[in-house]
Amino acid sequence: MRAASVALEPPWPYNLGVNDANDVAELAQTGPGTIAGRYFRRFWLPVAEVRDVAPGRAKAIAVLGQEFTLYRGVTGDPHLVDYFCAHRSSPLFTGHVEGDCIRCFYHGWMYDAAGQCVEQPAEDEAFAAKVRVAGYPVRVHQGLVFAYLGEGEPPAFQMLARFSAPGFNGTASYVRKTNYLNSLENSVDYTHPFFVHKNSEFTGVGVNREIPRVAAVETEYGIAGKKLYSDGKAQINHILFPLSALIVNVEGTTTFDHLAWRIPIDDYSHRTFMLNHGDLAGAELERFQAAHAQRNAALKTLEPQADVVAAIFRGEVHVDDVDLTRPDIISIQDCVAMELQPPIGQRRPDRLGRGDLAIILLRRVLRREVRALEAGTPLKDWRWPADLAAQLNVPQEEYA
Repeated sequence: MRAASVALEPPWPYNLGVNDANDVAELAQTGPGTIAGRYFRRFWLPVAEVRDVAPGRAKAIAVLGQEFTLYRGVTGDPHLVDYFCAHRSSPLFTGHVEGDCIRCFYHGWMYDAAGQCVEQPAEDEAFAAKVRVAGYPVRVHQGLVFAYLGEGEPPAFQMLARFSAPGFNGTASYVRKTNYLNSLENSVDYTHPFFVHKNSEFTGVGVNREIPRVAAVETEYGIAGKKLYSDGKAQINHILFPLSALIVNVEGTTTFDHLAWRIPIDDYSHRTFMLNHGDLAGAELERFQAAHAQRNAALKTLEPQADVVAAIFRGEVHVDDVDLTRPDIISIQDCVAMELQPPIGQRRPDRLGRGDLAIILLRRVLRREVRALEAGTPLKDWRWPADLAAQLNVPQEEYA
């Protein structure tokens, strides 16, 4: 059943939602004990790429304002446990992986993948059974490591079928120095490409050639949005709750279907994890894979993106001076637009208008859910479909 959209009764005030749409400061804070942090811990979330750590090695990661130890057993299976050893709080990631266990570097206490202490060289055998650290369920999908960081049994794992289908399937990730909510909202900010990406590879597919009409509705899986252009072409974006955004390739508007999770590292930075899929086969698939590999190789020869952005922020160059042929030009442009934005709640209220239709809806729905959790009232049971159709049918009168 189609849920109600944001009302569009005229006249449309340009500060639409300036009160309740900005009353979402609690959404920006996701550390342990925060209401948004508690909410997001109820879901499976990507926390790393498998290739982040080699088999038999460990590393520290931070997710939702909390540090963890990620390690891979000698067979390559990933595991996630507490950051600290229970003995004297030495970080476990500095230790040694043995089989599918990790041994603390300091005094040799060893833990299995569930966090149970299984060996303490200087102690009686009975002591180890009384000691454990937190261990978290993990699973791998297409090269991404997903973890359940909440309490009790994890929910069913949800994934769109197309991201397991034959064709091109790739993973990627990047860190952006801004609150996750800025990037999540950017996924449904349908007017910014005309300005931020006016000079970019988007020009070839035409999604930045004009300011589109926009529509957004709440669905059983999250939010569906559509940009409609004057020539009838459309760009479809979806927010799949709680933290992922899907951009569907329609009539060549993108290179491939693109599913991205905006995962908070802390309240000032986040890591985006991406699954990409293209319905390609045979020679076409081979050509695309070769071009994709060439693109990644080219990036390694260029000045690092972070250095380029830092130079822009120091006023040494303007973003328009950056080489537009860089494969990461769109990411650089987004960094310039977002990385100096303070988190919501630490900046003056946004003045939201008709172009922000989907952002307003996203804030309202997220706020509704975290406040329901805080009040102990029922939460919406988000159900991802097996797949999502490329076309979103929205009546013309629903467009802003």
